[in-house]
Amino acid sequence: MTAAMVGRVGAPPRDGCTRCPKAPQCGCNVLRRIGRIIEIVFPGSHRRPLAGALRVAIAVVFVATAASACAGAKFDPSGPCTADGRAPGAYPELEHLIPDRFDSAAPTVLDSGRNCAATSLGSLASHQIGELRFAGGQWHLGDRSGVTMAVLTSPTGLDAGWVDEFYESSARVANHTENVSAGPARIGGVDVFRVETLNDQTSFQTVVVWAGKAAIDVVIVASDVNEVGSRAAHDQIVDRAVADFASFSPG
Repeated sequence: MTAAMVGRVGAPPRDGCTRCPKAPQCGCNVLRRIGRIIEIVFPGSHRRPLAGALRVAIAVVFVATAASACAGAKFDPSGPCTADGRAPGAYPELEHLIPDRFDSAAPTVLDSGRNCAATSLGSLASHQIGELRFAGGQWHLGDRSGVTMAVLTSPTGLDAGWVDEFYESSARVANHTENVSAGPARIGGVDVFRVETLNDQTSFQTVVVWAGKAAIDVVIVASDVNEVGSRAAHDQIVDRAVADFASFSPG
């Protein structure tokens, strides 16, 4: 996928969650290994990050890595695509596609950016994708639970099936994940591709991908087992997030 992702939103200074696990503000408890496009960051917690391929957005909401932000490098979204980058307002036309509310709350984080590195693009590079643009909004639902809604696009065109492949392949090679399942599904009248994993026996992870009106839409939900209580409760959050995103009309 971002997450995605398939970059991270509104991060505080130097908060790309690429630092040590005990760094202030960030915590590096990032669910960012399901694909290098979308990430969910839970400040103040010391959960182990998912291992595997995701460093998005969502690094993309997250959707992509925020290495440039952590290093203090200036990200120019209009310049050549030579390195991954993200920042609030980088691609306002994409951020405009992210819902402004989920469960009556504004996103905790909102930003946008692009992935250019082959290591971040993963399987998308095999489809001649050399630049992946994203925007993502992130809602923290607990110390270790949250929702990401992200949009993905590419100047050369992006197929939803490629994003499906990206997230599924990333999940299957990730460390500390098990019970991986993936395939077509229907959620609230929306035909989607759904990837499910269980991380370290403590966190339900779901990635949902579908072709939106203006981009590829992605929902990522991470639910700590102790916080959410059950798989059924996690699935209810997934259903609400997909319904809210699919029905959202930018003003």
